[in-house]
Amino acid sequence: MCAEEIHTRLLALAHQIHVDYKGLEIDLVCLSNSALTFTADLVRLIQLPVRQHLLAFSSYPNAPQSGEVRIVLDVGEPLEGRHVLLVEGLVISGRTPRYLMNILQLRRPASLEICAIGVKPKQLAASLSVKYHLFDFDQEWVAGYGIGHGPEKGAADLLNMCL
Repeated sequence: MCAEEIHTRLLALAHQIHVDYKGLEIDLVCLSNSALTFTADLVRLIQLPVRQHLLAFSSYPNAPQSGEVRIVLDVGEPLEGRHVLLVEGLVISGRTPRYLMNILQLRRPASLEICAIGVKPKQLAASLSVKYHLFDFDQEWVAGYGIGHGPEKGAADLLNMCL
C-alpha cells in the first residue's frame, strides 16, 4: 500500500459519498479516538455542505465483550432529521461502533451510516454494516493515520504513507 493508493481510495470514497448524498448536507461525527486525520482529509474532498462533530469515549473494563463505552465528549448539536456518518478509524469486532450507532440512532437522524479507514471483516463479532471504508484488512496489525499506537514488526504502517 502506498500514499498514492490511499489518496486514490480517499478520492473514490469522497466521490461515492457525494453521489449518495447529492443535494444534501451531511453531518460527520468523528470518533476523536481514531479518526481525526481521516475525517479532516475526507472533509476536504467531499463536495457537499458538511457539519463536523467530535465524539470521544473511554472504554469500560467490560468494553471488549460489550462494546459499551463512556462518552467523554458528545455531539453538541441536534442530529434529528440529519444525514449522519459516524467516522471511525479501524473496525475490528464492531462492538464499539455498534454501541455508538445505537446511541446516535436514538437521536433520530434521517440516515446513519459508518465510514472507516479500514475494516477487518473476518473479526466482526457485531452485526454491523460499514457502508464506506478505504480498505479491508485481514489479521495484520495496522498503525498510523490515527490507528494504533505506532508501528510494530510486520505492521501495515499507514502513518508514513499519509503525511
